[in-house]
Amino acid sequence: MYADPSNLRDNPIKVRFNDTEKALIDAAANFNGRQPAVFVRDPVLAGLAALEQRSPDSDVA
Repeated sequence: MYADPSNLRDNPIKVRFNDTEKALIDAAANFNGRQPAVFVRDPVLAGLAALEQRSPDSDVA
């Protein structure tokens, strides 16, 4: 099914939201025509990519 089985997203991480946060995520995901989990996953992965791009010197205050 996958050319590279390591690309299969089969490692869940549980994140808990309160009712208001969940409603906001559901509404935003619905507005964008996406599933809530994917809607939340994409900015998390983008944030991780941005962290990877940061130079170690930028953390020094």
